[in-house]
Amino acid sequence: MEKGEDSKGDLQKLEGDVRRQRATRDDLHKRVAQMKEAVKGIEEQLEKVQDEDCTWKARYLEQKGINKQLDQQVTQLERTLEQFTSKQAAGKQTFGEQSEVYMRRVLQQLSREKDKLERELRDYEWRLDHEAKVINQAQQEKVTLALEKHKQCEDQRERGTTGEPE
Repeated sequence: MEKGEDSKGDLQKLEGDVRRQRATRDDLHKRVAQMKEAVKGIEEQLEKVQDEDCTWKARYLEQKGINKQLDQQVTQLERTLEQFTSKQAAGKQTFGEQSEVYMRRVLQQLSREKDKLERELRDYEWRLDHEAKVINQAQQEKVTLALEKHKQCEDQRERGTTGEPE
């Protein structure tokens, strides 16, 4: 009778092992599904960040072009002002024998316009700096998401090869 009881005990032990292994397998399948969902969510976030990165880069390049144009305008106005003042200092009459009062008004107007353009340039530079910071933050977030995705894939791979439940 001992053999029968031993066989019965072995059978029960094996059935218990099979139940535990099935439970572990089911748990692992659930975890794999959760990890796949997490990776999918991170990939979607990464795509959004990449799209935003392209938008900010286009804005940055556009702003850079505007700043270059404004710099050229300021430079041109400075040249015009210098030419005007040098001709006036040399005693040459310009703009068809205009009065000195009129010339001073023109000079003041040009100076105001120059100041206005310089203020605009500073404003555009500030915006450009701000957008560069936002781009930098987006790129850092992109790297963080990529690292997180990589870590989760590695964790998933490790769990899958070792077969150990957490």
